[in-house]
Amino acid sequence: MTQKKYRVGIVGLSGITTGIDGALEKSNIGQDGQSPLKRKLITSHSACLSLMGNVEVVGYCDLADDRIDNFKNTWGNVWPSAKPFYDYKEMLNSENIDILTVATGDDKHSQIVIDGANSGVKGIFCEKPLATKVEDCNEMLKACEDNGVYISVGHTRRWLPLYNKVREVIRSGSIGKLRTIEAFHGGARAMMFRNGTHIIDGICFFAESEPSKVVGVLEDGFDDWDEYKGDGGKLPENDPSVSGIILFENGIRGFYNAIKESYPSAPSLRITGSSGQIEFSLQGGSALMTIANPVTNESSVQQIHPDSFQTANYVAGYEEMITLIENGGVGIGPGEQAKWVVQILVGFLDSQNQGSKLVKVRK
Repeated sequence: MTQKKYRVGIVGLSGITTGIDGALEKSNIGQDGQSPLKRKLITSHSACLSLMGNVEVVGYCDLADDRIDNFKNTWGNVWPSAKPFYDYKEMLNSENIDILTVATGDDKHSQIVIDGANSGVKGIFCEKPLATKVEDCNEMLKACEDNGVYISVGHTRRWLPLYNKVREVIRSGSIGKLRTIEAFHGGARAMMFRNGTHIIDGICFFAESEPSKVVGVLEDGFDDWDEYKGDGGKLPENDPSVSGIILFENGIRGFYNAIKESYPSAPSLRITGSSGQIEFSLQGGSALMTIANPVTNESSVQQIHPDSFQTANYVAGYEEMITLIENGGVGIGPGEQAKWVVQILVGFLDSQNQGSKLVKVRK
């Protein structure tokens, strides 16, 4: 029986979609027999897709000639029949796309996703953040729901073994009733929409609840920022850092502190329950859990090691999408939860513009 190959179209050809990034040696791309032990963690869509036998990139689109040429030069021998496009609508109309990958600038996602959902695709993998306006999120999600299209968003840490192991431990009650989630992000890339979206999504992943209210304080010099004014994440000076408080519907409180002018440490989370605490770096590794003994007032410390999985990150995300297309269900990175992140980010802006007061998130 011949395995179905899902037809993939890519819109936006930056490094996140076209990079090789150690997943494969360039000289061996498209060749059989490369040892899987040479493959490092995959951080680009094309590198991921090149390792999956049940997908085929049939079209790729960008407005820039150099990006189109780069894709062809890098991946042309993997997908020799893939066609270049300058207009994504033309690609949607002509290539019978099953899965649409959207990786344009942060504020350009919405119309492409809506048009993709209306064109008959089965699944959409949209880069994070889902959008830069809550209203855009609502329109995107409605288009997908109306057309029966599964949308997944590239908050890729949701497909990491450590994330899922920590959430399993929390759900088991090992640290008691979950109370607070604290995150810190330092260095020049501590940008609100570009990189902060990953960390804030981490807070949402463990809170497992819709946000209700927020307080936000943007970095100095962004006092007039009332909406996204960035450039798709290229320049830190176009995307502020922020310190914020998040109140979730289930009573959990999140604390996010991003400071560009600080030591560029790896983002980290500290999750506190009524009887214990878990701390870990968002870069992976293991987590440290501290449990309090209410009788002796002493604490015990143990490491949480992630289970081993065959795939993670983008590979796991695409494999999950295909499973959902074929069997239905709800995935780890659904668009509805990606909207929570945008609600929080926009809420921080609303709060800043009201004197950093507590505000309800937009619905």
